[in-house]
Amino acid sequence: MPRADTRARVLQAAVHTLAAEGYGRCTARAVAKTGGFAPGVIYYHFADLDDLFVATAQYTSEARLARYRAELAEVATASDTLAALRRLYTEDGSAGYIAAVQELVAAANANARLAEQVKVQTAQWQDFAAGIIERLLTGTPLAEVIPVREVATAAVALYLGMEMLSHLEAHRLGPDALFDAAERFAPLVDAWRLGLLPGQ
Repeated sequence: MPRADTRARVLQAAVHTLAAEGYGRCTARAVAKTGGFAPGVIYYHFADLDDLFVATAQYTSEARLARYRAELAEVATASDTLAALRRLYTEDGSAGYIAAVQELVAAANANARLAEQVKVQTAQWQDFAAGIIERLLTGTPLAEVIPVREVATAAVALYLGMEMLSHLEAHRLGPDALFDAAERFAPLVDAWRLGLLPGQ
């Protein structure tokens, strides 16, 4: 197997192990067991576990961001945007990406290298979210009053946090309920953009 493919296999195994076992139990042995390879394979590609975790944060974020950009590049309406985000969120959850990222974000509090990588990746997601929000608000009265950067930051935080809150049963609103609520508002944004509301 080519070296790049083996490295990607290790990274994917790290994602699955973080999602299933959590950061504290994501040892070299656990990652190797998940991926079906010897622990030594990890150290052939990464200097240590910290190096693996930093690379996993970058790998996961960049792969998913490329997927989101591709899926949303031609989406023009708020309704279609939210429908696409719901599909992608379900995909992220099923594949363990959300759980893995939550573990890495929590671990970053005590790991300076990981914290720096998480900061870089989070900024890229905030930029992406801001671009989507600006596109949807253009031509509506909301464009003049909505602080796009702040809303983008909140959206990224909500996207990561709502799954955790639903698992902890901190409230009864899970991701589906939040998407349902947002999708009820989306047609109003689309109507504003098309100039279909009275008084426009």
